[in-house]
Amino acid sequence: MQSNRPPIIVILGHVDHGKTSLLDYLRKTNIASKEAGGITQSTRSFQLKPSSHSGISTPMTFIDTPGHAIFSSMRQRGSSIADMAILVVAADDGVKPQTKESIEFIQNSGIPFIVAINKTDLQTADPDRVKTQLTENSVVVEDFGGNVPAVNISAKTGAGIKDLLEMINLVSSLNPSQADPEGVLSLVVLESHMDSKKGPLATVVVKNGTLNTGQELFQSNSIGKVRALLDSEDQSIKSALPSSPVEIMGLSMVPAVGSVILDAPATADSNSFSQANGVVKSDIQKFNLIIKADVAGSLEAILTSLLPEIYVVSSSTGDINENDILLARTSRATVLGFNLRISNSVAKLVETEKVTVKTFTLIYELFEYLEELVHPKITYQIVGKAVVLADFKINSDRIAGCKCTEGVIDKTSKIRLFRGDLQISETHIKSLHQGKNIIDKVKAGVEFGAVFSPFIDFKVGDNIMATTG
Repeated sequence: MQSNRPPIIVILGHVDHGKTSLLDYLRKTNIASKEAGGITQSTRSFQLKPSSHSGISTPMTFIDTPGHAIFSSMRQRGSSIADMAILVVAADDGVKPQTKESIEFIQNSGIPFIVAINKTDLQTADPDRVKTQLTENSVVVEDFGGNVPAVNISAKTGAGIKDLLEMINLVSSLNPSQADPEGVLSLVVLESHMDSKKGPLATVVVKNGTLNTGQELFQSNSIGKVRALLDSEDQSIKSALPSSPVEIMGLSMVPAVGSVILDAPATADSNSFSQANGVVKSDIQKFNLIIKADVAGSLEAILTSLLPEIYVVSSSTGDINENDILLARTSRATVLGFNLRISNSVAKLVETEKVTVKTFTLIYELFEYLEELVHPKITYQIVGKAVVLADFKINSDRIAGCKCTEGVIDKTSKIRLFRGDLQISETHIKSLHQGKNIIDKVKAGVEFGAVFSPFIDFKVGDNIMATTG
């Protein structure tokens, strides 16, 4: 039987406008200060319970979504499963690109929303300017004759938070959300990852029915039984009612972020939220990558924002392991890790196999690296080019048999080794050889042998650039 359930509220807005700080104030935790770079990089959720502190009479479920541009797909999903949205706009910064994007998501979803004008405690705060900018973006607040509620708040001092909660309660009462606790179970995956000790984990929000421990769960097939449930306070619970955010232990696989979990095998229609984690190779892709991330939401955000020149050999959640390194060696791929650690044994294998591994804790730094990889900024002058024609040894020295194709290769030049369009490594020339003679330089059209220091793993067909820096 249908009955009212707690509203599910998504928090949207531009990066650093105070979304997490707002929720941090509500639940009196310290998530905001723990995040790398102050940026929320996964989807978090919690349920605010009625209390003297919260000042509310019914529970409210909040979904905190990232504000950085790279996480637009995650924000869009947050809007699609929520009953209401809070658009957070900083009073000192105004409407920004992700603010506009969030407005579009809200309008497309058709859910009611409230504008929370944050950071009003700052001397540079100008709420009226924010309201004017919102009007220019088709959001007319009540103060300006529209129908969108706007509340001035400070997530730092708590000013206006009580008014915001009262407004949420009012809007929710006018647009009550309903579900059937005894009906068909439907869960939406907010976050998921592989834990090295606990196995597959998934954070879900219950949209309908009741989730119980011991219950078998399905997508297209069975994905395991619920061994344990943890609420948003990390407390063990036996069951979860509609609108509850919970973490599930006991799954046999990591479900895709945004996918739907049921208590019976899913049809294609019922699981239409499922997201693919693969990338299809095309003719223009040239850079092989193995991508590992801490959670599925981060992985999806990376995969859906890659440049077309990049080919993903493999992608998954969990720490970088030895199989990743061996695959990188055979596929000549670079391993990228996001919010992950590398064990000592894997680090030793990286050194042995001479594989490139890069790890990042900030998503934009990862994408800056990829941009530079695909479209490097030329800060040096090319003075000569050569191609590797042979690979042989003289005593203990490994010699690259080359032919200079352009300019001059000088013993003092810095050497950059390219395999196709990808720069493999940098080195210097230890010695140049022409027959039995040791020489200082060669010109275009001349064949020569080169010994490099430090050693680089060149191959026949590689290209060499001699540069001034």
